[in-house]
Amino acid sequence: MEPDLPATREETALTLETAPDLHSYRDPQHQEVQQNLIAVLLPMAIIAFLVVSFVAAAWTFLAALPAA
Repeated sequence: MEPDLPATREETALTLETAPDLHSYRDPQHQEVQQNLIAVLLPMAIIAFLVVSFVAAAWTFLAALPAA
């Protein structure tokens, strides 16, 4: 009866490929800051658009008034 030996594998050098991982890696803290900036800038852009729209509408209305 032959002894039950564990399977053998070829001895090869292990290679660690880190280059593709480095390109797609995003620091979670940096990503959170980026998301916070988007969450702040979008409402500010909407408010700025509304203010400019209101000023343009008021200017148009006031320009159409007859001179006193």
